[in-house]
Amino acid sequence: MTAPRLFGTNGIRGIVGETITSQFAYGIGSSVASLFKSEKILVGRDGRTSSQMLAEGAVAGILAQGNSVEGCGVITTPGLVITASHNPPEYNGFKIVDSDGIEIPREKEERIENLVTKDSWNVSRIPGQREQRDLPLEPYLSSIKSYVRKEKLTNRLKVTVDTGNGVSSLTTPVLLRRIGCQVVTINDNIDGRFPGRNSEPRPENLGPLSTFVRQEKATFGVAHDGDGDRAVFVDETGAVQSGDNSLTLIADEILKKNPGAKVVTPVNSSMSVTEVARRRKGRVILTQVGSIHVARTMVREKAMLGGEENGGIFYAPHQPVRDGTMATVLILNSIIENRMPLSKLMARLPTFFMAKEKRKCPDEKKKDVMKKIRQRLGNRVTSTIDGIRVDIKNRGWFLVRPSGTEPLIRIYVEGRTETDLKQLIDEFKPLFDETIGS
Repeated sequence: MTAPRLFGTNGIRGIVGETITSQFAYGIGSSVASLFKSEKILVGRDGRTSSQMLAEGAVAGILAQGNSVEGCGVITTPGLVITASHNPPEYNGFKIVDSDGIEIPREKEERIENLVTKDSWNVSRIPGQREQRDLPLEPYLSSIKSYVRKEKLTNRLKVTVDTGNGVSSLTTPVLLRRIGCQVVTINDNIDGRFPGRNSEPRPENLGPLSTFVRQEKATFGVAHDGDGDRAVFVDETGAVQSGDNSLTLIADEILKKNPGAKVVTPVNSSMSVTEVARRRKGRVILTQVGSIHVARTMVREKAMLGGEENGGIFYAPHQPVRDGTMATVLILNSIIENRMPLSKLMARLPTFFMAKEKRKCPDEKKKDVMKKIRQRLGNRVTSTIDGIRVDIKNRGWFLVRPSGTEPLIRIYVEGRTETDLKQLIDEFKPLFDETIGS
C-alpha cells in the first residue's frame, strides 16, 4: 500500500487543528528520528502562534526514539523547521533539512510518509536528551557579511526593511546595521498573526514599504516572507521589482565575473534569465518548481547561482539554499559596484511581459485536469518537467501546473512583447476556462 503524499513543493503544510496537530507533529518527530537514527536533531520554528505547540510535539517524538534534540527557538535556518513560510496564519507545517543543509530529497520524504502512515513506533528505553541554546546566528551572519563588497561604502546607503512580522527581523536588519547601512524597519516585531501585512511579499502587499522607501529617500527596500527565505525588492522610486527581475540582475552580475557559470531555475522563470545567461556565455538549467529541486540540482551540477520567480535566491558560495538575507547582500553589492540606483540597474535588463493566474482546484481533481489539458494540447507540448509547458517560437511560452502547497492550478504566460502576451492569453484562455474553470 502506497502511503498518501504529505510533502508538497516545499515541505508539509496544512491548517492547524485539521491536518496539522500536535499528534501529527509527534509522528513527524518520531519519523525524522527513525530516519536519522542516533543523530542529534536541531529543531527551530518561525513566529506563528501554533509553532511552539508543534515544536513541542515534534521534540517529544524525537526524544521518544532516543535521539538528542538541540532546540534553537525562533530562527530562520535550522534542521527540523516548524513553519508554513508565506501561508496565512491558520496554516503551519514542517520543513526537514538534511545534514548537508539542504531539504531532504524525495526518497527520504517517502520514507517519512510511510513511517507517519504506519503510525507505529517503538519508544526507546533510553530517551534522548534535550538541549536549548540561544539563537545560533553568529556563524550565519558572519558568513553572509564576508560576501559584502566595498564595505567602506555601505554607510552611504539607507535600506528600508519590511520583515512582515517574520523571523528575518533577527537577520537582515541586524546584518545591514552591522555593515554600516542606515536601516529603517517596518513590521519588525515577530508576530505569528502577521498583523502588519499578508506574509507573502507580493506587490499588492507592499504598498506601505514602497511609501516608506520614497519618504525616507532610501537606496532600496526589501520585503521578506514568514521564514525569511525569500526577498522581494523595491527600488528607490518605490517600484516593486519582480523576483524574476532580481534573479536576472544577480545572474547578470555573477556571470559578468564568472563567464560560463551555471544558473539553476525552475520552468516558470522568465526568459530574461536565459537571455542574460546567453549574453554572458553562462548556462541555464531548468528544474521542477520548488526550492529542493533547485538546491539539489545546484549541488549536482556545481552551479553558482539558483533562483525562483517568487523571490528565492540561492547563492552556492554561501549555501545552495534560499536565503533572503543573502539575496539582500547580492542586490546591495550590485548597487555599490555599479554606482547606479536599483531602478537603472533593472532598466538595463532584457524586458519581457508575463502574466500569472491561479484557479482553485481540489487536490483530488488535479491529476484529471492536467490529463485533459495534456490531451487537448497534443504534440504542441514542449516540456513536462513540471506541469505542461508550450514554447511558441519568437513569441513566448505558457505553463500550467498544479500547486504543490495549495489546492490550486497555477498558470504562467510570458510574451516577448505586450502584443505577444495578449495574443497568447487570448489563444489559451479558453483551454483554461474549459478544463479548470474560471
